Amino acid sequence: MTDNLIYSELALSTASQAQNDCRWQQKASSSRSRLSYVAIALGLLCAILVSLLLFQWILCRGSKFSTCAGCPGCPDLWMWYGDHCYYFSVEKKNWNSSLEFCLAKDAHLLMFKDNQEMFPLQNFLSQDFYWIGLRNNSGWRWEDGSVLNASRILANSLVQKCGTISRGGLQASSCEVALPWVCKKVRH
Repeated sequence: MTDNLIYSELALSTASQAQNDCRWQQKASSSRSRLSYVAIALGLLCAILVSLLLFQWILCRGSKFSTCAGCPGCPDLWMWYGDHCYYFSVEKKNWNSSLEFCLAKDAHLLMFKDNQEMFPLQNFLSQDFYWIGLRNNSGWRWEDGSVLNASRILANSLVQKCGTISRGGLQASSCEVALPWVCKKVRH
């Protein structure tokens, strides 16, 4: 009888240990399963982020219009369109001070030769008027001396000698009025 008792105790002990081993294996298997789910989720997240970065890069490189900071050839806060960079100011200055700002940035106040350039840029303007490189010196002329031939400019007074642009088109203004401005320069 003592042999049976010992055997019983050993059998119980072995059965208990087998249950513990089984539970440990289930926990280990469960932990491995959770880790694999976490690894899969992190892998998908990385793939999504890489895809978004690639998408932004493609938009930046392939679009005519772009304002992304990493676009080649345009400084930060300048918009890229075609072969040029454009700066739309948020502060206001008179026409001469606006011109000086653009020149200091190796640019000039916005000039365009035809309506094909003017119309797309008007979409980026708020309801405000913006200074452009147009003055009335013996007729409306651009900063570079060329004659305005693309559009008509609205003028209400003889003191309105400087050109502005808004969503509505070109309009004359007194050169001393403080307005935002648009600079333009060649993209490098």
